[in-house]
This record gives sequence, C-alpha cells and structure tokens, in this order.
Amino acid sequence: MAKKTTTTTTSSNYEIVKFCAFWGLVIAAIAALVGFIIAILGVCGVTASWLGTVKNACNTVSQIALIIAAIIPAYRYSRGKATVWRAFFWVAVILIVLGLVGINLVF
Repeated sequence: MAKKTTTTTTSSNYEIVKFCAFWGLVIAAIAALVGFIIAILGVCGVTASWLGTVKNACNTVSQIALIIAAIIPAYRYSRGKATVWRAFFWVAVILIVLGLVGINLVF
C-alpha cells in the first residue's frame, strides 16, 4: 500500500508578501513614469513651478511603495531571529521613516 504523505503549503503565508511586492512595484513604476515625463517636459522647456514638487512627490511615493514591499518580508525574517536582529529591524524602520519625513519637509 502506498504511503500517504501530507504536505503543508506555505503559499498562503506569503500571499500578502506577493501582493505588497507586486503592487509596490506597480506603484513605483507609475511614479517613476510620471517623474520621467515631468523631467522630459522640463528638458523641452516647459516651465511650471509645481513640476518639481510633483516630481519629488512621485519619487517619495515610489520610495514608500518599495519600502513597504520590503518591510513585510524583512519583518517575517527578523521575528524568528534573536532579539538583536529584531532590534536591527526596528532601528532600520525608524531610520527609514525619519528619512522619509526629512524628504517631505523639503517640499
């Protein structure tokens, strides 16, 4: 008689990671495209005072989307590690948030 083996799938555990990675990439690509179009407009001689602000906002949105896509798997990695690794994770998250706040203060 054949021996039945049971396998546990972990695909459902990583659905949120896949979702965030995909949409983070899509949002970053759209923001990069808008920033590229604005840069082309600037090269073509279109001068508007708000174009630089929109380009910077698109760059910030792109960074936030990619950071969120990276934070979730990084958290899952660090939560099973020693306390020092979890501390490194939270310090990195705090530094990223402070960096993004600093970038937004420039606007």
